[in-house]
Amino acid sequence: MQTPRPTVTIVSPFYNATRWLPGLIETTRSQTWADFEHLLVDDCSTDGSLELARSLCAGDERFRVLQMPRNAGPAAARNLAIAEARGRYLAFLDADDRWLPEKLARQLAFMREHGHAFTYHDYRFLSEDGTREGRRVQPPDVLDVPTLHTRRGVGCLTVMLDRDQLAGFHFPEIERAQPEDHYAWMLVIQGGHPGRRLPEDLARYRVFQSSRSGNKLRAAGAMWRMFRLTERQPLARSVYWWVRYAIAAYRLHRYARP
Repeated sequence: MQTPRPTVTIVSPFYNATRWLPGLIETTRSQTWADFEHLLVDDCSTDGSLELARSLCAGDERFRVLQMPRNAGPAAARNLAIAEARGRYLAFLDADDRWLPEKLARQLAFMREHGHAFTYHDYRFLSEDGTREGRRVQPPDVLDVPTLHTRRGVGCLTVMLDRDQLAGFHFPEIERAQPEDHYAWMLVIQGGHPGRRLPEDLARYRVFQSSRSGNKLRAAGAMWRMFRLTERQPLARSVYWWVRYAIAAYRLHRYARP
């Protein structure tokens, strides 16, 4: 007999994440909406993360652990999970980030009520040791192309997508230093599905000084390459958007830092 299709598929790439995997599994098991499958994708870890993930997920059929054939980065790992996903809705959670227990239930209700294909919600930054939280990050109410390029605050861990409306969605596998989620949202918006905000605080994004988003100069350089090399925007527009990005990113991290 065929297994019933879950409502939502949670996608979690991980690499050398033994420190974070127990909390990741606990986060999804604590959800008040239990009709999900959680696909964890090991990107060729070298620290025993694959074995730990399999052990933590054992006995719960909602969890499946996949393995990349080679280390290829989070976009490729997410795409492997998306190719295996059975749920109508997709949600994304990296190993070190966390959701509040009501996240899936509240966001699914919002999407079903309004028929949105692409939604996100508010969240807070979390210190690396998990002891401090920042102020509430409130992304724009509607995410169109200009807003995507000039505002910050739409975290990948807050996004949910309706695959019935977004057939074939995947993350562009571009240069690893570039924000593949930014480019993915742009393609969704250009396909006629602007993002919509659920104004509820439902997630925690862990901040590391060594991370791509934590290193401000590296992040700024990645966005410049995104505008000019990947999106192939005209020089004047790239300069305008990059300046707006830099100002918005500075304000966000200054305001919301834990």
